[in-house]
Amino acid sequence: MTESLKLKFIPLNFSWVALNPKPKGVIFFIGGAFFGTFPTLFYRYLLKNLFLSGYTIVALPYRFTFRHWSVAVNLVKDQVTLQQAMRDEAKYLGYHYAIYEEDPTEEKENYFWLGHSLGCKYIALLELLSDLEEKPKIQENICPKFISSCISVEQQKHLEEALADVDLEKISLKNQKSILMAPAIEGLEGAIPILREGNFPWLRRFLNNIGIKVEPSQKETFCLIEQSRLFGLTSLISFKQDTRIAAPTVKWLLKNLVERLLNQESLQGGHLAPLGWISGDYQIFKTVEDFLPSVEG
Repeated sequence: MTESLKLKFIPLNFSWVALNPKPKGVIFFIGGAFFGTFPTLFYRYLLKNLFLSGYTIVALPYRFTFRHWSVAVNLVKDQVTLQQAMRDEAKYLGYHYAIYEEDPTEEKENYFWLGHSLGCKYIALLELLSDLEEKPKIQENICPKFISSCISVEQQKHLEEALADVDLEKISLKNQKSILMAPAIEGLEGAIPILREGNFPWLRRFLNNIGIKVEPSQKETFCLIEQSRLFGLTSLISFKQDTRIAAPTVKWLLKNLVERLLNQESLQGGHLAPLGWISGDYQIFKTVEDFLPSVEG
């Protein structure tokens, strides 16, 4: 790592971007609920070390909603404009900028996704959208079978609305490796953590009675992942003391997706282990770095 470099995030297209002068890759990061709303603050130690290791960092702020399809799509629908903004800013600063002129879906292993907690669910949903076999069907309001068999007709309509003005190729994660740290693919528990472990059953009943629900639910998301052809470029980092929040998701992934995972590592720490401002867990950074291709900038 080059300690002379200084991490500086600038706002570009609703994201926080730290441009590396000689980038060997671009990492898109999505954190968990609340903490992910301020990624440059709560995840600064991890992102700084990845920046010093040679990567441009794009921190996508977590956005609270019960409709996770729309969040996943909106997080990256302006990605083409963002790439252009990064290129222009890099040229202005005298940095290397050729990487921002590449198509992220090319087989160059230069673009990556890193998520923590509920942020991993958004990455998973984008991976699923990359697997749409017959793209014109979405535009005709007909979801492909692997999606329609897992979610309700009402939810299909919400998905179609989210994709109404989106070029699916522009939000594809094709050929882009992803690393999921303590993934928490959850329903209402992820959006409203106090509902975990059966707490406040009256609140859950009230939300159900007024029609408040997360789309897609945990069960629906697992169904979609299981039927998808993708997730062959995904790595998993779990934490041994994370026995509540991410444990159900990690257990399911290891049971149903283990043969498709690129890498899998279980580290010491609880669910919030990736967080850190001035100091943090160096082993987490090293594991993430090791899961990325060995490419010189």
